[in-house]
Amino acid sequence: MTPRLRRSALLAVSLAAALAACGNGPAPSAPPNAVEPPAELRVGDRVLRASLVPAGAVGAAMAREYGVDRQAGGMVLVIGLRTGADETSLPARVEARASDLLGRGQPIALREVRSNGYIDYVGTLRVKPPETLSFDISVEAAGAAPMTLRFSRDILP
Repeated sequence: MTPRLRRSALLAVSLAAALAACGNGPAPSAPPNAVEPPAELRVGDRVLRASLVPAGAVGAAMAREYGVDRQAGGMVLVIGLRTGADETSLPARVEARASDLLGRGQPIALREVRSNGYIDYVGTLRVKPPETLSFDISVEAAGAAPMTLRFSRDILP
């Protein structure tokens, strides 16, 4: 996990835990919409990672950098393609699609964000919890075989 993804995941989990502790009564065993570890696909020395984070859990600096409106709600999908032990970012053509349990799909518009030597592909999507979404992410990088990452996430109220 890159330092940026690790920092984002830690911030989101800490925020969710702090908010859960503010209520009356016992804290839930896992905060709703806690940030799960990134979905990951490794092919050779390349690794494709995708994280889904509640927009409100994105830190202010990262929201500015990635163009995320934290007040609008919804979820933020962050995708990165890395290579080698130093996890050098690779530019790629990235497409993402989310589908609900009924099979209704929506393409996710992604924008390339370059920051601190990294390249990430970021998109936002509206979700009305509770919902389970399946994601299909296709990546094509120059000189490499295409990669497809599929994963699901439960979005809770």
